[in-house]
Amino acid sequence: MTLTYQQQYVLDGLAGRAAILDLDARHNRCYSAGDLAGWIATFRHAGATYSRGGEPFTDLRAAFDGGAGRRLVTVDHEITVDGVEATQRCVALLFGADTVVATGIFTDRLVYERGGWYFTSREIQWDRAPRENVLLV
Repeated sequence: MTLTYQQQYVLDGLAGRAAILDLDARHNRCYSAGDLAGWIATFRHAGATYSRGGEPFTDLRAAFDGGAGRRLVTVDHEITVDGVEATQRCVALLFGADTVVATGIFTDRLVYERGGWYFTSREIQWDRAPRENVLLV
């Protein structure tokens, strides 16, 4: 069965969205586990950037602050796929031992290369105080 251009576009967008959600999950697990190499592997090989609270990092090793008993979870994903490029906005929840440490918003640019999706830039803007209304009850 041959798909129309529109059907193929929608199918590619859905496949890209699913792969980006998997990338987010891998990124979060590596952050939570303190796995620097795995976390860096979620970014493109060259030219990726990370920004935390307005502080930009071109050296991803210097940007990594994961582990230490904290767990990162992202929810409420808005993903737009356009060919081999994509954008994403999602809510970030950072948990400590038994409480929410911080909430914020990730704004991402992604690229499809080498057979998978990778972050080209990732910016986290932490809220001044945790937003309790984003927690699922």
